[in-house]
Amino acid sequence: MLQENIGIGKIVKIDGLNITIEIAREQDIRKILLQWNIKDYLVSIHKYVFAFLPNNKKIIARITKVFDKDLFKTDNIYDKEHPKYLIEANLTAIYDDFTDKLDTGINTFPIIGTEVFVLDNKVYKQLLTVTSDYKLEIGQSFVDDSLKVTANPDILFGKHLGVFGNTGTGKSCTVASIIQGLKRRVYDKNNAKISVNPKVIIFDANNEYRKAFENTEFTVKYISKTEIKLPHSALSMSEYIQFFEASSGVQAPVLTEAIEGLKGKKDFFDLDKLCPKIENIVTEKAEGNNFSYSQWRGWVSTMLNRINRVTANVELQDIINSEENIVDNILDSDDEITIIEADFDRKELDILIFIFSKLLYRRAVRDKGKKNIVVVFEEAHRYINESDTEDYSLGNYYIERLAREGRKFCLSLIISSQRPSELSKTVLSQCNSFIIHRITNRNDLEFVSKVVRADNVELLKVIPGLERQYAITTGEAFSYSDIVKIANADPVTDSKDPEVIGNWSTPENIVAEATQKIIVNE
Repeated sequence: MLQENIGIGKIVKIDGLNITIEIAREQDIRKILLQWNIKDYLVSIHKYVFAFLPNNKKIIARITKVFDKDLFKTDNIYDKEHPKYLIEANLTAIYDDFTDKLDTGINTFPIIGTEVFVLDNKVYKQLLTVTSDYKLEIGQSFVDDSLKVTANPDILFGKHLGVFGNTGTGKSCTVASIIQGLKRRVYDKNNAKISVNPKVIIFDANNEYRKAFENTEFTVKYISKTEIKLPHSALSMSEYIQFFEASSGVQAPVLTEAIEGLKGKKDFFDLDKLCPKIENIVTEKAEGNNFSYSQWRGWVSTMLNRINRVTANVELQDIINSEENIVDNILDSDDEITIIEADFDRKELDILIFIFSKLLYRRAVRDKGKKNIVVVFEEAHRYINESDTEDYSLGNYYIERLAREGRKFCLSLIISSQRPSELSKTVLSQCNSFIIHRITNRNDLEFVSKVVRADNVELLKVIPGLERQYAITTGEAFSYSDIVKIANADPVTDSKDPEVIGNWSTPENIVAEATQKIIVNE
């Protein structure tokens, strides 16, 4: 960006929040190039310009199109004496030099014929910097990589954040980068670095995050699948009925009687004893009548099959058939980052995420204000999926409660997914900020179009073409919606692209490559 005002043309059309700028001078035409991320050109797509308003404030616009207005006129297509290039731009903000303040609301418009200038460095920096008490550097400007883009960390981590993008676009590295930034890139209003001790829980669906926090300044706890303990006794009776899909006629009353009998005065009971207990109840109700026993046994047989499937799942049994509670263990510890291995099947995730969310919600309500907690749900479409709610017994009830009410209890979510259109609309409607990487699926793009502010819809056209590590940042945590190169994660997550040919290489190829390297070195 520049430090001085360089004029490039004049406004010839105003259409709502869109303006058309005419550029006629030959020296300005040479400065136009329709290429991404070329830093040497004054005018190109998604760079910024401004014009003076009648009150001497600056109205800022983002360039959306650059074209030759005579391109399709055959009578003068080769006439170079009076070249006429046009720029279309979207009005985005107003800057007041006197107060040094930026307002993203447009309440005053420029006049036809007003001269247009390339946006200077000072104002553009204002556009990228939040005015909150604290700021977190999240990356570099797409337009000028010497300028840092900041976010309000109280909003980013205090309210809910959505991180979306196709596989391989850098979602997990983005999540790791902003969490790492809590120790490395948080500053106060005076640009003094701030030291923080966060509390972050990561549901790691692909076992990627452990590498990103090894040997770092964070205190980290890793919980493997075999160490997860979430007692089924956290379920209410209605939730047991829902979990085992007990019908209301006979199965639900029998299940209720069996569970109450096993619990006695305690909250916990051994799941392995549930089927034998139900068998005993059926026998008692039959009163020695074989025909009656067959009837009762038939009525509860489907429920017994479902219970047996749960108890036969050794991995699931080890997790839920225990009185130990990892939620309390996590929240009572001094660990700043807790990574939970969550590579489970969908049916297992249904019960695990439900119990975890319920226990976390209870604890957050009890400990309101004690410690802010951030929970990262990686690959969230696998277990916060609205379309699958009917297919899985327990669903998203407590995750949705966390989304709706969590902020009151100092608990917030980071929802990371490659398929945002499949996620619970209740959860997503509570997200205040978004980081959007490349997305190509039509349904997901339609969803994202509802997230981006109406005055930034032109950014939607960029999303399918974003490079890896680049993203659109939008929402309350950011001063302005823009394209950002996310700061490097260090270390990065364990999410490399597959090296298929290298994996398939024959021993002969490996030897040949090694020999070639020796020859080159010599």
